[in-house]
Amino acid sequence: MEQLIPVHVGLLGHIDHGKTELARVLSERVSTAGLDSHPQAKSRGITIDLGFSMFVLDKYLVTLVDAPGHADLIRSVVSGTNIIDAAILTVAANEGPMVQTGEHIVVLQSMGIGTVIVAITKVDLVDAKVLAKVIERTKSVLSDSGVLTDYFIPISATTGQGIEQIKDALAAILEPRKRDVEGSLLMPIDHAFPIKGHGTVVTGTILRGQVSVGDTIQVMPQGPMAKIRSLQTYGDERRTAKAGDRVGANIPDLDDKTISRGDYVCAPDSMTKTTGVIARIRVNPLYRGKVTSRMVLNATVGMPNTISEIIPFETENDIRIAVSDIGTDEFDAAILFKRRIGIELGLRLLLMRTDLPPTTMRIIGAGEVMEIPAKIRLFKREVRVGRVSRIREADVLVEGLASRKEIADSLKGVSIKTRNGVKGVVEQPFGTRGVVSATFVNPVEEGEDVIYARLGKEEVYRFGQ
Repeated sequence: MEQLIPVHVGLLGHIDHGKTELARVLSERVSTAGLDSHPQAKSRGITIDLGFSMFVLDKYLVTLVDAPGHADLIRSVVSGTNIIDAAILTVAANEGPMVQTGEHIVVLQSMGIGTVIVAITKVDLVDAKVLAKVIERTKSVLSDSGVLTDYFIPISATTGQGIEQIKDALAAILEPRKRDVEGSLLMPIDHAFPIKGHGTVVTGTILRGQVSVGDTIQVMPQGPMAKIRSLQTYGDERRTAKAGDRVGANIPDLDDKTISRGDYVCAPDSMTKTTGVIARIRVNPLYRGKVTSRMVLNATVGMPNTISEIIPFETENDIRIAVSDIGTDEFDAAILFKRRIGIELGLRLLLMRTDLPPTTMRIIGAGEVMEIPAKIRLFKREVRVGRVSRIREADVLVEGLASRKEIADSLKGVSIKTRNGVKGVVEQPFGTRGVVSATFVNPVEEGEDVIYARLGKEEVYRFGQ
């Protein structure tokens, strides 16, 4: 296995659309929670956890990452896309694309997975006419989402139809990501469990760097240091492993009960732990809801996910000003996590509304971590709205920005604008009732709203690190 190139292929799709059965006919070895080996998966008859299995294809060691299709388990799907190089999207021929099909397509696109094969499963249950309609509908769904692929392969795990074509398609398109072997070790943990006589074993896919038996590593965000006693890849012992390898690491000094999915094995002192970041977010065009300040959502940053709050902001003259809602397709925001996680700059981030019904698009948007500050200062914007009361030859009278002359005095020289965006400046008070005179760069009309915005209260958010 040392000579094979490791690649990781996600299996995604709506519940009961044949992901696990496809994994079963492709796989040669099974690893953590693979092929629904979890007891609850067996009792419920569905995939409930990320499952891992493998097979050899030409020069590649292919790890299949079987992600749950149930709507309630979408966070596991997002976590799984953090480690894959390509994806097989399953669509059952007897049902066609469903709600979670579209959701999984958006996840793939948001997380930067552009290499996709579509497996039209269960073709033994339909005739050729129905199959053709399902393929056309699926092509339309992918096209609308901006995901392009030439591979729509009819298969049946029962009869074996199309399985060799899936392998041929994978062999044609597989191209592993560029692996950073020389960087500091980074491996998100997907499972942790005890083995009698050996202690804790953690499993994961190494994203960066390399590790050897006997190395001292750190687990983040908890922080303890420990030594690697042994390494395995699908049951084969190894002395070293590097970026791209999927490994099980025996680390007996760790307590498996303190480790969660999304924690990291990393080089000592190479990661930050925090309860908040600054991120740039691109809104999912299929999301129909609003993005408002202090909205509670689920954030997946790399592999860990956590309940979070979002505070969108704008930056003016290096001052960050919180905004109540967003009307653009890209914005900056402070993301406040409800728990501390391991983090580093550049990690991909996906935001979703798990409180919405699964019949609607729940993915708000995606982006990346831009800053990991110890704190962030955000100002509120105070807005006063007046109106043009009279247009004169040299200036315009505006009422409603001030309630009395003393306040009008304080507004002299401040910038204002109309609701339509015409900029102006307050020249001086007019009379005793708070009316001001103003000039504008373009003509305005009587009765038009005039807006004065200024910085208000400052709020400081400290991120526990």
